[in-house]
Amino acid sequence: MNLLDYTTNWIKGELLEAKLILSFGFLTILTAFLFWKIGATPHAKALIIPLLFAGVIYSMIGGAMLYSNAKRMVELPEGFQKDKLEFAKSEKKRVDDFQYGYKISKVVATVFFLFTLAIFWSTKNPTWMGIGIGLAYFALAGLIVDYFSQERADIYYDAILKVLGS
Repeated sequence: MNLLDYTTNWIKGELLEAKLILSFGFLTILTAFLFWKIGATPHAKALIIPLLFAGVIYSMIGGAMLYSNAKRMVELPEGFQKDKLEFAKSEKKRVDDFQYGYKISKVVATVFFLFTLAIFWSTKNPTWMGIGIGLAYFALAGLIVDYFSQERADIYYDAILKVLGS
């Protein structure tokens, strides 16, 4: 497999991830709507805004990823054919530039989980507990997405390094 094949596989994985994130966002928005229409208890009503917020954010992230990666898939072969070594260097820089995001997502998820625990230990207020559940939900979904994304990024980065090393 050449670097173009690895890059194409990487982007196809990103497009699948984007579709899943977008679907997850829409499903979360639908869930918030159902809590609004059907939920009868204070705790159910307290989940509406946190779920809506998480759903909108994930929908925006998924939509942006879908747009940018679809655009990139079209431009990809031309850049590869123009100068393969320069293409590999630019891809290495691009991957290097977003690697820090995986560490940040783990830190943010940890903080969100700790905040959720603090909320549940300190109050029985439905609004605050709903916010805590929303934070934990948001963090868990982010960790799941980044878990698979980081694996694909590592495989792709190794392929780039092999091309640059040869």
